[in-house]
Amino acid sequence: MDTGRPAVDAVIRRLFSWPLGMTRARARAAAASTAELDRKQAMFRDELEQRLQVQRQLRESEARVRAIIDSAPIVLFAIDRDGAITFSAGVGPHPLGKKPGEAVGWSAADLFVEHPTVVEGIRQALSGIDGRAELTQGERTFSFSLAPFRDAAGNTAGAIVVAIDVTEGRRTEAALRQSLETLKQVDQNRRALLRRLVHAQEEERRAIASDIHDDSIQSMFAVGLRLFGLREALHDAAQIEQVDRLQQNVQQSTDRLRHLLFELRPAALDEGGLPAALRQYLDAMKADTAIEVVLETALEQNPASETQVIAYRIAQEALANVRKHAGARRVECAVSAVDDGILTRIADDGVGFDSSRNGSAPGHLGMIAMRERAEMAGGWFRITSSAGNGCIVEYWIPDDREGLASVA
Repeated sequence: MDTGRPAVDAVIRRLFSWPLGMTRARARAAAASTAELDRKQAMFRDELEQRLQVQRQLRESEARVRAIIDSAPIVLFAIDRDGAITFSAGVGPHPLGKKPGEAVGWSAADLFVEHPTVVEGIRQALSGIDGRAELTQGERTFSFSLAPFRDAAGNTAGAIVVAIDVTEGRRTEAALRQSLETLKQVDQNRRALLRRLVHAQEEERRAIASDIHDDSIQSMFAVGLRLFGLREALHDAAQIEQVDRLQQNVQQSTDRLRHLLFELRPAALDEGGLPAALRQYLDAMKADTAIEVVLETALEQNPASETQVIAYRIAQEALANVRKHAGARRVECAVSAVDDGILTRIADDGVGFDSSRNGSAPGHLGMIAMRERAEMAGGWFRITSSAGNGCIVEYWIPDDREGLASVA
């Protein structure tokens, strides 16, 4: 048996298997390199696709921005740190005949040389300060907003200028100002008319009161004196009784005339103003009806005469309704200075009424007249009431002292 043969075969197999092992290792390395290359190529393609997609989105965004700017009454400029225009788009002013888009490369200072406020705004923006300016070209007006933009280091790298066409806005503002002036004039005329109306009414009341005092009351007083003389000359009891009844009727008529005189023009309104006139009216009301009355006043200064008259006349009407219809045991009246005017509040504990019916109730006269009087004076009027819970009347009258002075 040949024992050396297996050893020889083993050596031969090792000799032939070594190059084959190396080839396989190289093949595996080559495959790995190829796979890595393929992976990197795929990553490159993905990155390239992403960059292309970003570029497409940027172009689309730029196109949309341009479309928006070009269709709106606005113009956008980008200026570099040297003052040259690097971007221009929109529908706006055409300084020196250059439309947006044609101004790229121009010096912004040269382009707007005829508009120094814009040039100054550009200079400030390039120095790092926000600015605003206005430019009028023909019939159009543009409002400029100028702001610096900075690089990554925070240094001013240029400026952004946005110009907006505000022509229609300026026209609207001018129209509104004109309308406001017209309204002010109308309001002044209304106030002047109201003052003349109040003055005429009060003068008429004074004249009637004077006639009543100088004529009617004096005549009734003379009749009373003659009746007194006649009574002294009579001896018949029946005749004396008739004269006594006549004297009583004359006295009652005289009292009614004096009350009418007080209603027409209380002397306290001229002498002591609104608080004194209300105090006098409430005292007379208490004496006639036994209604408990309370008056609180807080006026820092005397309001204008016409203002006091209007406030008094409304209070007079409201208190007359309390006397005649409320069935109240107590009435409170408060007058105070509020918001450059007179605020008056009259509250009673009477039967009340359903105020949801536009503040009117059967027997409650003058509600509409009181409201119209207050609103005509530029104030407001409101009533709060419910059945069985009394009534509250509140109104505010402005004290237009400046207007009164200007008319006077």
